[in-house]
Amino acid sequence: MIDSKFQDQVLVSCQSDTDWKDYFDLIINSVNHTKKYEKIDKNYRIDVYLVDNSEIKDLNYKFLNNNYETDVLSFNFYEGWKDGSLEKSESLFPGEKSEEGIGEIYISIPKIKSQAKENSVSFAKELSTMAIHGALHLLGYNHEEILEEKIMFSKTEKILNKVISE
Repeated sequence: MIDSKFQDQVLVSCQSDTDWKDYFDLIINSVNHTKKYEKIDKNYRIDVYLVDNSEIKDLNYKFLNNNYETDVLSFNFYEGWKDGSLEKSESLFPGEKSEEGIGEIYISIPKIKSQAKENSVSFAKELSTMAIHGALHLLGYNHEEILEEKIMFSKTEKILNKVISE
């Protein structure tokens, strides 16, 4: 069974046998602040799935050939997002109707809990940071190069401050 909440074009889902639905509003707020900060049309949809370490490890291996757990994974529906704008609109899934969907974010709740403890920050702050981070990846931001990393992490902090200040 799945629990989910859809609000303002953000869908958040998790297994019903967890207490993770308590985090839905924080994630929706974080993703929507990211869309607003990046001036993304509010009609673009982002789906967020809260998963365990086993599921995120499987996804990480299946799609990225990395055999380890990670905190967040983002998968675009379209090629063409670069630094917050859609340069071209080529569907990664020809024949499927997803014009208004940007992509999917998978967040490992157990991994976020352990990272929050390691980083001496609240779970809510770490979760919000990873939701923002995942949304920025969907919008074409990366951190493979030093300059890209500075830009992406700076944006993450600015958006996080807006989320926290509410």
